[in-house]
Amino acid sequence: MSTLSPQGRLRAVWLLSWPAIIEQILATMVSYVDTAMVGALGMTASAAVSVNAAPIWLIGGILAGVGTGYAVQVSHAVGAGDHDQAKAVIRQGVLAALACGVFSFALYRCLAWHIPFWLGAEGPVLTEARRYLRVYTYALLFQGGSTIFSAVLRCMGNTKTPLLLNTAANLLNVVFNFFFIYPTRPVSILGLRFTVPGAGMGVAGAALGTVLAWAFAGFTITWAALRQGPRYTIRRGESFRPSRTIIAQAVRLGLPSAAERAMVNIGQVAMTGVVASIDTGVALAANQIATTAEGLCYLPAYGIASASTAMVGQSVGAEDKEGARAFGALSAKLGFLLCVGTALALFLFARPLASLFNSDPAVVSEAARVLRVVSVAEPFFALSIIYTGALRGARDVKAPMFISLICMWGLRIPLAPALVYGLGMGLSGVWIAMSCDIILRGLLCAWRWHSARWERRAFPQVDAPGPAA
Repeated sequence: MSTLSPQGRLRAVWLLSWPAIIEQILATMVSYVDTAMVGALGMTASAAVSVNAAPIWLIGGILAGVGTGYAVQVSHAVGAGDHDQAKAVIRQGVLAALACGVFSFALYRCLAWHIPFWLGAEGPVLTEARRYLRVYTYALLFQGGSTIFSAVLRCMGNTKTPLLLNTAANLLNVVFNFFFIYPTRPVSILGLRFTVPGAGMGVAGAALGTVLAWAFAGFTITWAALRQGPRYTIRRGESFRPSRTIIAQAVRLGLPSAAERAMVNIGQVAMTGVVASIDTGVALAANQIATTAEGLCYLPAYGIASASTAMVGQSVGAEDKEGARAFGALSAKLGFLLCVGTALALFLFARPLASLFNSDPAVVSEAARVLRVVSVAEPFFALSIIYTGALRGARDVKAPMFISLICMWGLRIPLAPALVYGLGMGLSGVWIAMSCDIILRGLLCAWRWHSARWERRAFPQVDAPGPAA
């Protein structure tokens, strides 16, 4: 890979990035529709889903960390041309997906009644939030397979399959919502009137649609990974016996990533509690809408980060230090520039974007205000996302963990209550604290990459001292 020209590297990054970027855009568009469909039920329904967002992100982040442990190993094996090792890691990933699915389901099923209450939900919001989460827990049985093997496929250089299958799952989610959320009702289209059947389940119907969509994604993406071309196809009779070596390496690579996402998401849970203490109606609904809309900004970053992990990881497997350096830096520059453009769009169109999801003037105004606040920080968030992906591909998984913990727990967590309660800034105080967090995180991740300290982990055989003269 070191023989590639800068233009060749840019082309390689873009070819891997664009399907992941499109996947993120389509997923976000579907999320917008999903939010709007729940929002049509009223402020209580929006707030109920908002309360559960942080704990759902928490388990999703942990599963993504597990996926990192297996996906990075696959990228190294592919870069080294070791097809048998890549297949062995994929087989171990199946065991990990099954174990994570059963454990996370059991845990959240036990806690589903308590979590919304712990996060400050009250009255009708608490009732609806409990209904939503108790149904959603069944999605966790399938989420591990989708998350782990989407990451594995991307690190093998196949970003189109996750694009197609995850997009199909998201579209199915919208269709399921249409039938499960609303009651049976008359509909008029082009002058034709007919009756559309519906279950009228409200927020529980939205959760059920998500469960079925995750089930589709989990089964199909796992199957795609098991049948990934003739060199990597898992054939009947191949052993799925647990491998201590692969599991230990997955723990070394994945545990810091899972811990990072878990601690960051626990911090987001704490922030949800702060938001809920402000007001369980307007603030929670505006926070949910702003969180959904904000995703527009960093969509390119996550797509490019997946390419960065794959290309840096494959360079490490091929013992190509120059290629790893170049792919990491190039990915970050591309993501930063793209995110500057999306951040500007977010600032200019904050109010129209917020109004897509809610018609309440107070909710729209509050959501637009905080979106303009966070738009300034989004390019730095892109840097943190992409450099974190590059560092993971280079086996430097602890640095992003410590950076995230410092920024979340050392800055955002103490700053947000000070701004909300001490200065009376309301929801804006929460988002100002978040902006300070992600700006610092981006700067620290950039410093870590350009310090080149990750090279000692990525290329120990290259940097090892030779025999004494």
